[in-house]
Amino acid sequence: MTDHAASTRRFTFSAGHRYWVESWSPEENDRFFGRLTVPHGHNYTLDVTVRGSIDPRTGMVIDLAELKRVVGETVVERFDHADLNADPLFRGRVPTTENLAIAVWELLAPKLGADRLWQVRVWEDPTLFVDYRGPDA
Repeated sequence: MTDHAASTRRFTFSAGHRYWVESWSPEENDRFFGRLTVPHGHNYTLDVTVRGSIDPRTGMVIDLAELKRVVGETVVERFDHADLNADPLFRGRVPTTENLAIAVWELLAPKLGADRLWQVRVWEDPTLFVDYRGPDA
């Protein structure tokens, strides 16, 4: 019998955004989003969880150095000190924490495998986080 587990690694990055729907009037954006229409930033925390069989030789679900490299190159380098509104992943969608979690999933699933990537958790601040487990969850 093979043992299974889930491992989570934490990352941080800082990014800016504003909530704005192009097809809405400024008044409608202001009425719906209020102060969030003004450009502002967050120090995000990202928890990436992968699951699978524990390798009997290494005792790990995934090489944590490899996970750090993949997430660093794919997500952190892309979003750190970036304007999320300018990123093509947010074309047509407001860069909310929910949509940021989906974008992170879309970037990581092809690299880590959608069967291994279990969850991404994006913390906007210590009081707000979003969990996303893929489009079929």
